[in-house]
Amino acid sequence: MKRTVRRRVSRTRKTRKPAGGATKPKTAVQEALEVTWVLKGHLKNAQISYLRVGGLLAKVREAKLFSALGHPDIESYAEQRLHLARTSLYKYLRVYDWVSRNHKEWLEPKPQGFIPDLSDVADLVWIESELEKKSLGKDARASLETFRKQALAGELRQQDLSGWRKTRSRGPDTVKSVVSALRRIRKRIAGLQPGLPEAIAQLDALIDVLGNARTLKLAGLDSVLNRETPFSRQILTA
Repeated sequence: MKRTVRRRVSRTRKTRKPAGGATKPKTAVQEALEVTWVLKGHLKNAQISYLRVGGLLAKVREAKLFSALGHPDIESYAEQRLHLARTSLYKYLRVYDWVSRNHKEWLEPKPQGFIPDLSDVADLVWIESELEKKSLGKDARASLETFRKQALAGELRQQDLSGWRKTRSRGPDTVKSVVSALRRIRKRIAGLQPGLPEAIAQLDALIDVLGNARTLKLAGLDSVLNRETPFSRQILTA
């Protein structure tokens, strides 16, 4: 009898709850980390769902399943059956086609690692298309490889890529493009009636100055342009 009582007491002690029955509240840091972890999971699932939608749309396109339901094309099918606008339809298909060529690992049943936001992946698509060009210069390739790594990690800043693209589009030799533009302007002015000989003379002088400046730059003597000396003035106005 005594043993039975002791066992009951022992079990009661083991299952006894803290006073008041309340658990210790989470700290703000713990709650923030938990919410962040859940958000990451939902975001990745959203990207996986995006690819699955694209894959099914590609199947409808390739097998022409839309015709089985009486639709003349996939656009009609998407609009009437899925309430999916033409722009959204082709965005899903374009992203899926790109992923199937370049990132097949994202199409695995349970893909590992980070998947960037596929609804706004245009920059990454452009970067990888540029990297496929054999004529790409060494410096440009190095910059694009860096941007690619940042984009795949979700760390690419839009202003960094945009600034680089603008600088690259201007090219290293802007003087040549300005001279070409001035020559086109001169040709148009020369065709005006009545003529404008003074304007043409001033344009000719400016074209000559820029031409001399470009020659110095190509010769590695462009530092002369930054020094106001009789010698530099003589070269530029010769």
